[in-house]
Amino acid sequence: MARQLGYAPAGRDPVFSDLDASFAIARHALVGRNGSGKSLLARVLAGQLEPTHGSVSRHVDIAYLPQRWSSFGGSIAAALGIDRKLGALRRIEAGSVDPADFHMLADDWNVQERARRWLDDAGLPHDLERTWESLSGGERVRLRLLPMFAQAHHFLILDEPGNPLDRHGRQWLRARLAAHPGGYLLVSHDRQLLADVESIDELSPLGLRRHGGNYASYAIHRDAEKQAAERQLDQARREQKALDRRQQEDRQRLAQRQQKAQRERAHANLPTILLDRQKQRSEDTGARLLTAQRAQQARQRVQLQRARERADLHRAQRFDLGHQPATHAALRLDGAIPPHGHDQPIDLHLAPGERLYLGGDNGSGKSSLLAAIIGDLPLRAGYIRCGERRLMIDQHYRLLRDSHSALENLRLLSPGHTPTRYREYLAGIGLRGERADLPAGLLSGGERVKLALLALDSAIEPYDLLLLDEPDSHLDLDSRQLLEQALATYRGTLVLVSHDPDLVAQARIDKELHLHKPLAPVTRGG
Repeated sequence: MARQLGYAPAGRDPVFSDLDASFAIARHALVGRNGSGKSLLARVLAGQLEPTHGSVSRHVDIAYLPQRWSSFGGSIAAALGIDRKLGALRRIEAGSVDPADFHMLADDWNVQERARRWLDDAGLPHDLERTWESLSGGERVRLRLLPMFAQAHHFLILDEPGNPLDRHGRQWLRARLAAHPGGYLLVSHDRQLLADVESIDELSPLGLRRHGGNYASYAIHRDAEKQAAERQLDQARREQKALDRRQQEDRQRLAQRQQKAQRERAHANLPTILLDRQKQRSEDTGARLLTAQRAQQARQRVQLQRARERADLHRAQRFDLGHQPATHAALRLDGAIPPHGHDQPIDLHLAPGERLYLGGDNGSGKSSLLAAIIGDLPLRAGYIRCGERRLMIDQHYRLLRDSHSALENLRLLSPGHTPTRYREYLAGIGLRGERADLPAGLLSGGERVKLALLALDSAIEPYDLLLLDEPDSHLDLDSRQLLEQALATYRGTLVLVSHDPDLVAQARIDKELHLHKPLAPVTRGG
């Protein structure tokens, strides 16, 4: 339970404040626009970050999966937290009688078989000594989740767990979440995962608001709220115009009365003291009218501003991928074997403007093939031919320099614009004022993806080839829909990796290429 919860980074405005929330042992989700503070709130709720004010009381054990984690150099066994037990078991099987080994094992003689059952259930390699670094992003997420699901009565707080998962991985995640009895809070914009929850909390500048039901119910509520907010804004604008008109008419009537009184005073045979008193009363009336009108205008401006803010919460940010077609033959692969995963030669030709969907399970080599096309990794065999102007936007934002501000990154990625134009581009994705000057490493995942996409949107010279590796991974719900619309109208040559069927369907794909994991060698017992 959270009471009056707030968090403000040192020297900066609060990200959120005065939040009250409670989460029963049930299936919950947290959504909100990129940069609204969802990941920070999840960290605070999980006890990973202290709030700057307010408090959180926890009555169950919490297991937390962050959206990003630091690099890890160990093995699969170490990631599962069983490497020391396995070491003790192997020494005992080799003849050790050291009490320390038996103490470490703690009679958990089935630890190796249990771990392999976990790995088999999650579709992961059985080799417990395999290194973490050799796993794909989706495999790493599943490996992180395995020990969490093993704790049946822990309440799970999971920050975007579905982003790197392939279709099979998402099916596995949905099944495990449905079977988990301890309840969970899911920070996600994945519409399939949101279809399984019982309530959705939306974080916005107005606070935290709960919607009962799953994504279908939430979408209906959001659409109704959007329409209501637009009606309220229209009404506030009409009231502002009506107030302006009434006040103008009041001022005109007062001016007419004052002019009439002035003419009457000029011809009246009255003492000067009485004429001065009448003039003063007229001026006092005018001053009172002006004061009253200013107060009315102030109240009406507040109402209009609040109506604008409510409407803006439901309005999509400006977002597109540029409109200039590619200018050269985009991509040719001759006998190409990706650096990792897929081990069969690939022959492919994409003409200017064609679109390729690159599919395959986690670990099949999709990201490594894109890295080879962009020139970051060598092929194991074969050749790649493509234009010089290539742009790759991957799920790890390698295009961006984390220590540079959003504004500085955009200047480096898309030179040639005026300072004002750069800020206009950034404002179009919600990075206004102070947020445009934040280091890219402090932006939310969705904001970083949109910042990288601005390199294409704002490019003066068109790119020959755009490579998108899970571009929707961190986008909020509104931005995902905008990306779908942008891909549908994009005229350049495209290679798309995505596990979101809605995004792929909207991308108007011309060709498909599916990679496969190499078959594991078969071992035979003697």
